[in-house]
Amino acid sequence: MEKNNKYLYIGIVLVALILVSGVMKVSMSSDNEKPINTPSATGMDFTLFIYGNANGDMNIDQQDIDLIEQIVAGKADPTPLADANLDGKTDSKDIEQVKAIIDGTATEIIVQDSYCNPVRVKTPVERIVSLDKMIAENAQVLGIGDRIVGIDKETVARSIILPEISKMKNVGDATEPDIEAIVALKPNLVVNNQYFDEEMMNKMKETGLTPLSMIYHGDIQNSLGYGKMLGYLCGSPESANRYVDWMGKTLGNIHDKLADLDEDERAKVIYLYPRKGGALGSGGDECPTIKTLQFLGANTMTRDTKDTKGNIMDTASYFEIDPEVIIMKNPEVIVMEDFDVALGYGFTDRAVAQAELDKIKAMPGFGSIDAVKNNKVYLVDVNIVSHSNCLGALYISKALCPDQLADMDPYEIHQKYVTDFLKLPDMDVKKDGLFIYPDIS
Repeated sequence: MEKNNKYLYIGIVLVALILVSGVMKVSMSSDNEKPINTPSATGMDFTLFIYGNANGDMNIDQQDIDLIEQIVAGKADPTPLADANLDGKTDSKDIEQVKAIIDGTATEIIVQDSYCNPVRVKTPVERIVSLDKMIAENAQVLGIGDRIVGIDKETVARSIILPEISKMKNVGDATEPDIEAIVALKPNLVVNNQYFDEEMMNKMKETGLTPLSMIYHGDIQNSLGYGKMLGYLCGSPESANRYVDWMGKTLGNIHDKLADLDEDERAKVIYLYPRKGGALGSGGDECPTIKTLQFLGANTMTRDTKDTKGNIMDTASYFEIDPEVIIMKNPEVIVMEDFDVALGYGFTDRAVAQAELDKIKAMPGFGSIDAVKNNKVYLVDVNIVSHSNCLGALYISKALCPDQLADMDPYEIHQKYVTDFLKLPDMDVKKDGLFIYPDIS
């Protein structure tokens, strides 16, 4: 959990792209219809970081061709992603590249990684080594799980939801994988989340591998964007769009219902996670989970937040929070991640979950906190908050705003995710796992 935010610059690029693109568009379709371009739900705009996406929106389509033509004709200024073949100029060859991406004949697609660096990928990608359990899970829901040929040791432990992928070659710890073993698998692509170590990627490049760092950890919009990117790289954008459009529309609708809450209606929430020795971690405004809570309309109480050394951590990512700060802030709700102790797929013992919950409530001074007094302390499975972040957003939003989301059932949506996208028809999410505790109706 404790990571340095190495992709701050991406926000600068994103702002520039949004200014260029104007009104964003997204493909929204039913399960059986071919995606069409319709306006996105508010707040669900993201940039598809593929060179050729000239207008910086969520799709590569005719609009990008039209804009590149205007740039070539001198009628529009160049944009950050307009140079589709990245040869230093925007010309007719870029139009040809965009057309090839759209019709699926591109032999190379250039994408932007989480460090804002361009990465050339030979396409279509047929063999992937995944060093992140969320990306492996995402590959399955995108319909390209069969492309995974190697995994990290954490993904091996995900056999309940990834019965086939979890059997693939274990290349070790994601931070120090066995590069020789990866090379032997002859992958077209090696993927990891945004914390993919740059030195490790350079070592891989020296062996001829193509590593790609992708924003997946706790960031809703970008995780959907990079999921769509993975679909393009594998030559399967339509199957990827089926999931991305469904989940994007689902979360966008939730966001829209909560976006106009008055300040006094916004739940005052403190986000926590466990650290060694019983210490508590939290996050500032650069923390992906904090961004998710803010997306859901919460007041995350990040202003004047201090760590145990007295440092102001308002804009930090992850840090150890001073318990006295939590008591002083007196949150209405506490959202506490559970690290595979009581919650997750295969966990069903509510007594264990209650014991973990009681530990939080019993911390010195916590009995005076409104969240504790009013039983608004929630344990949430880390794997659906920091990893399968879209699912976590469903459960948390319901816990924070049960009245505004009275017609939204996170269990029902989660079940569709498991049945239709993970392809696990025999799993019942209400019986075969715990994902938030106490349970929410």
